[in-house]
Amino acid sequence: MLDGLFITPAVTAVTEALSSANADGKVVVIGHPKLASALGAHREVIAVGMSARAAKKLSATLADTTSLEAGSLAAVIGIDVAVDEGWDVTLREWARVVRDGGAIVMVDRGHAPEASRRALCAGFSEIEQRHAGRTVVTSGLVTHL
Repeated sequence: MLDGLFITPAVTAVTEALSSANADGKVVVIGHPKLASALGAHREVIAVGMSARAAKKLSATLADTTSLEAGSLAAVIGIDVAVDEGWDVTLREWARVVRDGGAIVMVDRGHAPEASRRALCAGFSEIEQRHAGRTVVTSGLVTHL
């Protein structure tokens, strides 16, 4: 999704979202090796769902999040949730691996109203949106009751 764009504005927006959410600790980046690499320069990042070629260039990779312990992450950063047909299952799994008060950050190209709606429907609190050109970064906090 972000391949045709300059990555720096998106990385800046994601970094601001993580700072706003006080998401200090291990994060997962799903589906975008350049974003994982850029964020990995300043924090511990696990890249998930990367191609074999991209995985060779990254230090920590997994095929999916099912092997991660519940509540073990500060944040999950994912791509194209606003256009994902199975978004509810996806967000439920991401929320499972994020600690109470941790962040879910969704990076999409456009679709700002849909990204907000999906974050609200998933039960996230303190939802924020940032725009970096046509890229929309929607973040929210996870609350485990």
